[in-house]
Amino acid sequence: MKAAVLHGQKDIRYEEVADPVINKGEVLVKVKACGICGSDLPRVLGKGAHYYPIILGHEFAGEIAAIGDEVSGLAVGDRIACAPLIPCHHCPDCSRGNYSQCKNYTFIGSRIQGAWAEYIKVPAVNAVKLPDGVSFVEGAFFEPATVALHGILLMQGSGGQDVAILGMGTIGLLVLQLVKALGAKRILAMDIDQ
Repeated sequence: MKAAVLHGQKDIRYEEVADPVINKGEVLVKVKACGICGSDLPRVLGKGAHYYPIILGHEFAGEIAAIGDEVSGLAVGDRIACAPLIPCHHCPDCSRGNYSQCKNYTFIGSRIQGAWAEYIKVPAVNAVKLPDGVSFVEGAFFEPATVALHGILLMQGSGGQDVAILGMGTIGLLVLQLVKALGAKRILAMDIDQ
């Protein structure tokens, strides 16, 4: 398959790589849309990558192309987005359901190969089916939208409240849309760029 492979600082090459091989509990996804996260910039432009070569990309959506053993609830052809955090599922934090606190996690497109490729393998439990009417591009916003929503939930929601948002990058713009949808009273958006 073809992939955009980061070989070093400012060294991305579009090249042929081996197709991913799925294991039990995994699905193979044909990538249909993938974003470029702000966290990808220091990996490409600086020294933020964990290792080289690596395929970045953790904000993506696609279509299931193959199913591994012991996978249920998903089928070839299902349209999915993906939660890129892969917790260990064994540590004390995971046993309490605090997967984002896992100390033994891995992360698609950062610690393992990502979605700047034609295909990617992911744990089936990380696949989130896209509702009818949601495009693959919209599905690729699943992960950054969850980042924005997490911040809103930490501040106990926004319904009926005044909300100030500092920074109008991708996450700030998603926060703006979410607090509006959640019924914020007044929204003040601020950024250093006019």
